[in-house]
Amino acid sequence: MAEGERRRYESPAREARARRTRKHVVETAGRLFAERGYAGTSVRQIAAAAGVSLETVTQTGRKADLLLAAFRDGFTGNPDAVNLDAVVGDAGMADLPSAVARVAEGVRRSLPIWRAFTTAAAEDPAVAAVRAELAVVRRAEIVARLESADLAASDRLADAIGLLTSHEAYEHLTTVCGWPHEDYVAWAAAAIQSQLTLAWRS
Repeated sequence: MAEGERRRYESPAREARARRTRKHVVETAGRLFAERGYAGTSVRQIAAAAGVSLETVTQTGRKADLLLAAFRDGFTGNPDAVNLDAVVGDAGMADLPSAVARVAEGVRRSLPIWRAFTTAAAEDPAVAAVRAELAVVRRAEIVARLESADLAASDRLADAIGLLTSHEAYEHLTTVCGWPHEDYVAWAAAAIQSQLTLAWRS
């Protein structure tokens, strides 16, 4: 086999290993952030817990990047996913209960890392900026989905739907108030359907 052919053959394997290593680092970081908090977790601790070098962790990203990737991984199962499509796919308004159930499951999985995210945002401007950007992206995603369903979309309506499906709403109802997960899903789907009947304005 020629050298060039060997490189082309080995490249996919190396890329696959790199993806597995990145996911392992991100999962480890997420577990430590959830257990110890953002401030209580260092990059060196992440490297030690993951069993990789410090350089491997820093190549994965800054500490704030790791926090964001860990949240995305918990919410969607993919540290690089950036939108709702990774959770709900192409589900439309006719599939609202199913779509809400998928989002709620992502919220439940990622709730511990979201708590760390929220605490870190109050203390670290870089994390606060990332968290604010997430809110902007989520609003745009919801508006786009409403428009694709030929519904009268507005920022206010998108914000209301975002609140109903937020980690804060989920935690309040399931953790503070003791609602079963399934009851939250049913309530959120009904509440969103109700919001769609209101004359929201941007």
